[in-house]
Amino acid sequence: MSCVPVRGCRIGEGRPKVILPIVERTEAAILEKAAVFSTLCADCVEWRVDLFEAAADPGAVVHCLAKLRVLLKEKLLLVTLRTKEEGGSIPVSHEGYLRFLRTVLDTDCADLIDIEFFTAGADLPALVQDAHTAGVKVVCSNHDFAKTPPKAEMLSRMVAMQQAGADLPKLAVMPQSRADVLELLAATAEMTDHHPETPVITMSMGPLGAVSRLCGEAFGSAMTFANPGTASAPGQVGLDVVNAVLDSLRLN
Repeated sequence: MSCVPVRGCRIGEGRPKVILPIVERTEAAILEKAAVFSTLCADCVEWRVDLFEAAADPGAVVHCLAKLRVLLKEKLLLVTLRTKEEGGSIPVSHEGYLRFLRTVLDTDCADLIDIEFFTAGADLPALVQDAHTAGVKVVCSNHDFAKTPPKAEMLSRMVAMQQAGADLPKLAVMPQSRADVLELLAATAEMTDHHPETPVITMSMGPLGAVSRLCGEAFGSAMTFANPGTASAPGQVGLDVVNAVLDSLRLN
């Protein structure tokens, strides 16, 4: 698997990197969480901007983002506006989504930015190029909260993300059976073995899929989300458990 170096962190090498989500609504609560998260054993913090009460105000987003960057010190900062179609909390027009991404890129605060594969559509390659010009790595994501697509479809989506220039294709799917969890893990392993141009981030959601969040080093998922008290998606495991299991499952 290839490696994505960001702020001294080498995503794709060794132990999967741990992401903590900030899901608070007010700036004060967001910054309070950031101060706490800066001291925890994790590699990256994701700010879920769609949950911010002032998400529609670019000035408020930029103001909060600048303070977040300072508080998080050397931890990676992933900025995400999750659209309602992909499990987020607010509807966003296509143009509004593009404006948000470009606003974040102009701040020089984000280390990584989440760009939704289907929401970006034909604009994805240009957005990836804009991010790279700004020195920001791209997590290109797709979320299915209803089902687990066939392995061939999951592979096709991740390969298309790679081909658009994304640094970290991300796929989150909902299992309806144990076989669905195995399908996601098989797609992850095949992607890592046969399309190693980039690391990938994958997860099977919900309690049934929680195991997929813990075995990334064996199957090929380079990052995992941990629950620091409030989860941002179903099935996230507590931070202490994630760290203990990842250490126990080290391959080297």
